[in-house]
Amino acid sequence: MTETIPDFTSVVVESLVDPVLFDSKGANGGYRSIKKRPAHTGSSSQAFSKDRNLPVRGRAQGGSDGNFVIEEHPIDWTFCPADLQGVNDAFSVFVSGDSMVPKYKNGDLVYVHPTKSVMKSRFVLVETTEHRGFIKQFIGWQENNLIVRQFNPTKDIAIPKQDVLRVMLVIGSLDC
Repeated sequence: MTETIPDFTSVVVESLVDPVLFDSKGANGGYRSIKKRPAHTGSSSQAFSKDRNLPVRGRAQGGSDGNFVIEEHPIDWTFCPADLQGVNDAFSVFVSGDSMVPKYKNGDLVYVHPTKSVMKSRFVLVETTEHRGFIKQFIGWQENNLIVRQFNPTKDIAIPKQDVLRVMLVIGSLDC
């Protein structure tokens, strides 16, 4: 008995799950479908680039503190969201640890805008002078300290200004 095997080479597979960005305006921010995102006026930009052209520069570090090493060179590449297309030095990192649950979970991919201004209550990637990074909620600068908040357990953390290399805005995330 001969079986006929169907030819699936011309079948277009639709995604079972629509990609979703998590709005970085607070823990209670909403999800928004990137399929329904309005196009920028006068451009043909897409929600995500066709190619994997956004570098992933965060490597999880062992331990329970949820920090990671920010690499000089990409450790991987991912698709670039529209908000970062054309932004020099934009990148992404994988979240390490559970200190920001429920906002961000271990393994989530977050998108970082390296030059956009940060504001109180927004989520940021803090890079230390030792090139360690962590995701927290930005509270502000008090005296000579950067004050950030984590959610799990809830506490505010003061980081001496001389230990902070950069504070960069997290513009969204992708559950991985």
